[in-house]
Amino acid sequence: MPIDFKDDKSRSALRAKRRKTNIVLNTLIAVVIILILLVGGSIFFGGNDSNKEQAESPKDTEDVKQNDQTSADNDVKQEENSIEDEPTAEEEEGGKVEEMESDEPNVEKVLINPEWKPVGTEQANGHQSSYNMGTTDWNEKLQAAAYAIDTSVDNMTAWWVTGGDDPENQAELTVSAKGSDDTYRVYIEWITGEGWKPVEVKKLIQNDKR
Repeated sequence: MPIDFKDDKSRSALRAKRRKTNIVLNTLIAVVIILILLVGGSIFFGGNDSNKEQAESPKDTEDVKQNDQTSADNDVKQEENSIEDEPTAEEEEGGKVEEMESDEPNVEKVLINPEWKPVGTEQANGHQSSYNMGTTDWNEKLQAAAYAIDTSVDNMTAWWVTGGDDPENQAELTVSAKGSDDTYRVYIEWITGEGWKPVEVKKLIQNDKR
């Protein structure tokens, strides 16, 4: 029986084709498996990172809130310190007034301001104390009294003006601001070349010169 070489060649070609097909299929399967592993790994590890970020996010938010609260507290403290450090209008204009109790029956309290200054004078040719209304010295006495009770001469009523133990250099005025029930007895003294200066103020319980 003759050998059919044509059939052998066909079988060899078919086997070779199958091998190539198997190789291609195996390669594709391997590629698909690798892709599945890569995608699965990225999803798994990416999910962990996302969860980690979400877990850390509240802490970061809490830290921001704490920092904001600390900053706000510091601002409040600085503002309080600033308010405490700011002098009052009274302290800016005339220093700190010292208040003392008195045993005198009609005196509510005694006020002394170490920062009181002489009010100045126009009496360049020598001082002559005067208790006559309208004179230069009289007007300067009123200026000193108004300065002592923190008002103006135009807004002050002078109930009584008299000399002190040394009438030339000391005077005593009973005054009150207009529209106020508070009455004060102001003691002033003459400072050579500088004018009358308040030295003591007594706030009266009632006006005894009305």
